[in-house]
Amino acid sequence: MLQVQKRGRLLSLALKKAHHLPDGRFKNPWFSREAPALRHILKWKLSHLIVRERPHIPVLKPPEELLSDSREPLICFLGHNTVFLKLSGHGLLFDPIFSHIGGLVKRHTPPPLLPSELPPVSLVIYSHAHRDHFDLPALKKIPGEFKILAPLGFSRYLPKGRLFELDWFESLKFNGLRLRALPLQHWSKRKLTDTNSSLWAAFMVESEDLKIFLGGDTGYFFGFKEIGELFGPFDLALLPAGAFLPRWLMAPFHLSPEEAVQAACDLKARQATPIHWGAYKLGDEALDAPPRLFKLYARKMGLRPLILYPGEVACFKGGHFQVL
Repeated sequence: MLQVQKRGRLLSLALKKAHHLPDGRFKNPWFSREAPALRHILKWKLSHLIVRERPHIPVLKPPEELLSDSREPLICFLGHNTVFLKLSGHGLLFDPIFSHIGGLVKRHTPPPLLPSELPPVSLVIYSHAHRDHFDLPALKKIPGEFKILAPLGFSRYLPKGRLFELDWFESLKFNGLRLRALPLQHWSKRKLTDTNSSLWAAFMVESEDLKIFLGGDTGYFFGFKEIGELFGPFDLALLPAGAFLPRWLMAPFHLSPEEAVQAACDLKARQATPIHWGAYKLGDEALDAPPRLFKLYARKMGLRPLILYPGEVACFKGGHFQVL
């Protein structure tokens, strides 16, 4: 059981299992919307049948020996929400996807690394079951023996043998690291009939020296401030900042770059990195807009931005992450 001196609204709701529904599904207990209305999604999609995107996003090839051999904590952004972390000598891979989404949504920039080129991975972490985050073909191509960490409900998609599932605020120890699932404002779906049958979450990863926030999809909500009060400060917060336009459709479940910066400030993050951008045309904004806008708002709000383009690596030196 999580021990805290004072229970806030978010923690109280989670401990009461207010996000659990009687039929085994999940919800955001502070929010009335279950998921975006299908008619709204169709209306938006039908108005965007022709989309021309010519991204100018540099994609770098990270040095494989650096990712494999570095003794320093490091992070490598691999595009969209996919991030490789090296902490305490162990490789963590967050929301891996390397090709098109479900074979339908085109990938506009190539992945910096193919699955066969990845450094050793000890743990794959999933934020939720949407196909641009939980890509089964990609998972099957990742080499080696690794465990999988995901929110509740992923056992409907994966065998339980190597799977750890966590409810909000639950934690586990893994190879000297502590990982804790934290609430976000989102939803989940893979098929026609499994809406919100699995949970969505962010993950806090703690090593002996560092505390990192890994954010999946989310709208802006009061919970960031409470998480910052309970667990902050964070050395680094990775927050989704793409697929944010149009706001009338995306706002409940996707952060804008400005909101991502505000969330990082709420979390008391010393540095923050925008993710969930650059690979897929999932919103009306330009593919390269999220990092530019994130950097602009971060400077206005006194937050140190860590902007990583696909394939770039940052190592932890001198008390903060530095791009190599």
